[in-house]
Amino acid sequence: MDSHYYLESFSRSMDFPQQIPLHALPITVGRSTDCDFVINNSALSRRHARIEWHNDTLTLTDLGSTNGSFINHQRLTESAPIHNGDVVHFAGVEYCLKHAPKIVDDSADDRTRINHRALTSNYPIRGREFLELLEQGCVTSYQQCIMDRNGDLYGYELLGRGRHPNLNENPFELFMIAEQMSKEVELSELLRQRSFAMASAANINTPLFFNCHPLECQAPEKLFSGLQHLRRCYPDLRLIFEVHETAVTDIKLMKRIRAGLNDLNIGLAYDDFGAGQTRLLELAEVPPDILKFDICLVKGVGAKDSAHNRLLSSLNTLVQDMGIATLAEGIENKEVADACIAMGIDYFQGFYFGRPAEIHVDQLRT
Repeated sequence: MDSHYYLESFSRSMDFPQQIPLHALPITVGRSTDCDFVINNSALSRRHARIEWHNDTLTLTDLGSTNGSFINHQRLTESAPIHNGDVVHFAGVEYCLKHAPKIVDDSADDRTRINHRALTSNYPIRGREFLELLEQGCVTSYQQCIMDRNGDLYGYELLGRGRHPNLNENPFELFMIAEQMSKEVELSELLRQRSFAMASAANINTPLFFNCHPLECQAPEKLFSGLQHLRRCYPDLRLIFEVHETAVTDIKLMKRIRAGLNDLNIGLAYDDFGAGQTRLLELAEVPPDILKFDICLVKGVGAKDSAHNRLLSSLNTLVQDMGIATLAEGIENKEVADACIAMGIDYFQGFYFGRPAEIHVDQLRT
């Protein structure tokens, strides 16, 4: 049976094949020139492992090697199936199972030495589960309330979460896996699609802040193609697009994004302002509708004479004088909330006002 898979190495060493095509199985892997694919690494045995089809499933078998064969960091004690996205180690040499094979090189022979080094981990060990998450749409959406200075509900931030049974729901960990698989944009798009669908089903008609991955801003045509589709599907949602300040580095590009958002009747917010190199020039050239002060600026403003309080108060006045509304993130207690209200910040978000909660489609919001 032919295979459309191949094993790809993260390393760029010339001592072993960068890719091992699996279009003609079975194959053997090891140091010996008699193997189908030679890995010139002293940790491998002469005939280290075999890959073959078994009951229509790709299967890896260790051939009694000294240092072992592994799938997702689990040493094999018997033949085991390998799936798209799985991480395979032959001793300490790491590969990831992927699609679309290429022709690769051979290497030479050497003597076996015992390998005690820890397994490398350049590929995510949950790659297969992550691909299932993308393909099956195993995500959901949370909402966190945003309040105005009168204590009334202003809107929500939409926050994606994973729902795959074998993956952490935390989006930070999901994006770590996505980055290793070059799937950051796909994950961001999936989370956004699910968030809009759930918000619409729940009849939420307050402003909704939603996030993007920085890579999406580098390909605005693709970004706007997706947003146009979502806007046609959910014309009544009141949307505000959040851009992290680290992505606001190209004024010309940001002007293009701002214009595209205007065409779609979507607002613009700069997120996490103050977390990195605060960009005042971009505020003047491409002013957002709302600027979100990062928690690093907000934390500690409860003491009126503190440097944090004076800094945030001055920045708030500067930004509001430019006609930009302000929002303080990460408010966790009444003291900080009262200080932010006193300095005139427009909107507020944080655990003090409410923790993120999953959107339920039977809820009604006004």
